[in-house]
Amino acid sequence: MAFFSFVLLKEPLTYLSKQIKPNQNYFSKDITLWKELNNRNKKNQFCLLKYENRSKITVIGKKLLICLPPKFGLGDAVEYGIAVYSLIKSQKFNKVGIAFCSNHNFIFEKLFKFKNIYPFIISEEEIKKYDTIIHITLEVESLKFQKYQRSNIALEVCKYFSVPLLKFKNFNYKKTTNLITIFPVSTSAIRSMPFKIIRQLAESFKHEYQIRVIIDNSFFSKHLEEQNLNNEILFIKPKDIQSLIAEISNINFGIFVDSGPLHLANIFDKKGLLVETSVSNEILLSNTNKIIVAKNKYNSSYCQGPCGLVDIFSYKTNIGCYETSRISFKNIQSLGSLKNLQRWNKNDHKSDFIMNPVGCIKNIDIKNIIELIKINIKEHK
Repeated sequence: MAFFSFVLLKEPLTYLSKQIKPNQNYFSKDITLWKELNNRNKKNQFCLLKYENRSKITVIGKKLLICLPPKFGLGDAVEYGIAVYSLIKSQKFNKVGIAFCSNHNFIFEKLFKFKNIYPFIISEEEIKKYDTIIHITLEVESLKFQKYQRSNIALEVCKYFSVPLLKFKNFNYKKTTNLITIFPVSTSAIRSMPFKIIRQLAESFKHEYQIRVIIDNSFFSKHLEEQNLNNEILFIKPKDIQSLIAEISNINFGIFVDSGPLHLANIFDKKGLLVETSVSNEILLSNTNKIIVAKNKYNSSYCQGPCGLVDIFSYKTNIGCYETSRISFKNIQSLGSLKNLQRWNKNDHKSDFIMNPVGCIKNIDIKNIIELIKINIKEHK
């Protein structure tokens, strides 16, 4: 995991609109920043740059700085936010800060309204204001395997600190009617909704409801756009996280496959349906009776319903899921290092798994989904 420190020798540096001063020691997990500093050093020594070791804590004090991993998705960001909200409300700590928020600073600052946020760097001077520096994925055992056995981050963090997990709700939204919004895109092809399912949903409800489909700039979204001949279905592409949150806050009934939009809809107390794929609804859904579940009942020799896998991986000579690799999570747990699991050509194989979905995606029960929506959307009108 990338964790490094640096000191600019003479010149200041503006990075992501932040002015970084020379002659001060900073810490970061931003891989893009590491590459920029390293490239500058190849020309002339621009900074002192070195990798740092993450250290486990021995005592939990009263001023807590939580260092997040270098990369995580929107759903993870919301779960980390709920965990930090619970820590603050527990009054167990005098101060709680969050470092290395990746590109999810808006979630922590505007949605949760946290104060002590360090998006991509933190100075040594700022670190000294805390008595406990915790790298969360180093300390919380279950979070080490998030890609291969998804757990509820908020719950696991609260368990670690022995504080109750709280609900976080925001009722500041507009109410809309006769609108079904589909969120088919995940960061992984094994958790994204095929276009044929989107088309069947649109055909089933277009006479009574306006249908909108929320996409982004991802590889999978481009595939969906290519399939959407003659713009038969209305696609909406929010320009940023703020726009996405605005879209979710205004939905009437949402259809979800990914934890990000799902968690935000839950925060806004929205109604909808989760199409369960590789991650169990028991992990993703809590504190709600407004979002129903179309359960993943797929069953084979190596796969019995939701397996917990977040994305495909490389195992020996095979690239795929537990079923295609003919292994279980226990095989992953026994590995000394997980690095090789993510060393594969993502562009080539993403196309393969979009065109040839894994078993649980290929066997989505569209008739059951349509019936569940018909029953529940009328109840919520």
